[in-house]
Amino acid sequence: MTRSLRSAVLAALAALPTARSLAHIPVRVDGTAAAVLRSEPNCAGDPTEQHTKISRTRTTACIINPKDAQEVSTAIKILSETETKFAVRSGGHNYIPGFASVNESGVLISLSNLNSTLLSDDKKTANIGPGNRWQDVYEALVPQGLTVVGGRVGLVGVGGLVLGGGLSYFASQRGLAFDNVKSYEVVLADGSIVTASANNQYSDLYKGLRGGATNFGIVTNYELYTYPVANFYIDARSYSPNQTTDFLHAVAEYQNEGQLDPLSSVSANPIIIQLLPTGPTILLLYNEPVQQAKAFDAFYNLGSYQPILPAFNGSLLDIMTLTGSRFSAGNVRTYGETFTHKADADLMVELYDIFTEETANLPSGATGVWVPNPIAASVATIGKQNGGNLLGLQEVPQQWYEWFITWTDSTQDQSVWDISQRITQRCTDAAKAKNLSLPYLFMNTAGMKQNVLGSFGDENVAFIKEIAAKYDPGNVFQKLQNNGFLIRNL
Repeated sequence: MTRSLRSAVLAALAALPTARSLAHIPVRVDGTAAAVLRSEPNCAGDPTEQHTKISRTRTTACIINPKDAQEVSTAIKILSETETKFAVRSGGHNYIPGFASVNESGVLISLSNLNSTLLSDDKKTANIGPGNRWQDVYEALVPQGLTVVGGRVGLVGVGGLVLGGGLSYFASQRGLAFDNVKSYEVVLADGSIVTASANNQYSDLYKGLRGGATNFGIVTNYELYTYPVANFYIDARSYSPNQTTDFLHAVAEYQNEGQLDPLSSVSANPIIIQLLPTGPTILLLYNEPVQQAKAFDAFYNLGSYQPILPAFNGSLLDIMTLTGSRFSAGNVRTYGETFTHKADADLMVELYDIFTEETANLPSGATGVWVPNPIAASVATIGKQNGGNLLGLQEVPQQWYEWFITWTDSTQDQSVWDISQRITQRCTDAAKAKNLSLPYLFMNTAGMKQNVLGSFGDENVAFIKEIAAKYDPGNVFQKLQNNGFLIRNL
């Protein structure tokens, strides 16, 4: 961004009603700091700023923190008129470079101030700002005996998770997070603010946002349906490395039998699995306070295990405490990819062997974690019943992977990315060889070169393009948005 253009953009953005005056905007001269336009005096308390090392934020020309949809609208108008590149960040959890960040040529719109959680008078829905973390949402709702279909880890931001689909502990019964959105408040490319629902004039936009990600506008509010929630049976345990093969067979058995239990389905993806060099770990959740749940017999029958903590009955907030340590703060670099296949025990063992073989070549200090997500056939069925989404899911038990690698040395980036892409290619080829591969790629855990939109199928891609052309005829979100799973990358 040239100095004159930068000055013009900053001057215009500084005119936002609650932004600090231009005189108090720090001028960056050494490429190490960014001008910040916000409603608060500084950005030290901005949770997205605390998360930037994980989300790979680049040095940017300036950061704006709008306090409401109208300020987002004003910002988009200015950025469009000046043809200024921009990125949008909700929680900043996405680890792909440039997806929630932009370099010195552009402006970062941080939605961290859009962080309210307001329950409707009848308590059937909650209006949730995209700048929230799921921990904050649950802290507002769970004491009232309610929850929404949201993230499994409290530190993750609302906006990116819901736009990407969103796995929760309720997916088998409720579907994905965006299958439970009643309405979206959206700032369009021309700055207009609209509310899209299944039954109003923006019903096509509403459907488009169930898979179309950031191709149409900036979502400034999610109205989510609420559901009663009580205590869970919570059982976190680990197994020894020599039990890994049996453990993966137990995952497949669970999918074929235990996941059919409707109470187990309430906890959706009721297990968080991580396969570590020290052995597999698992978090078993059952949406009822019981001593044991028959749905998890496949894991009970594995024999000896180490309790991460004694099994207990606790709340969704207790689960957030357990899973909160899953993501590390500090100077940690993270990257992972995804692929999908039909549930099959032998294939799962083969894929894990590929992963361990490839990660043996990681540079010093880098570590890999293998995370298969067992997905019930009902997730696809419920999506169709709730008005349909654009993912093109098949109604079969399946695995969505979210394996990832962490490291700290930036000189190792390319090596890690190369190994990551090789893992994905080899695993996809192995699944295809057994005729078990599925095309869908889970947006929330996909890698930077993966064709997520294309995995939805030709008909759904055509619909996404149609909606984008209708609501963004000038291609603002294609030309100026820094990166993302965008139509321009198809």
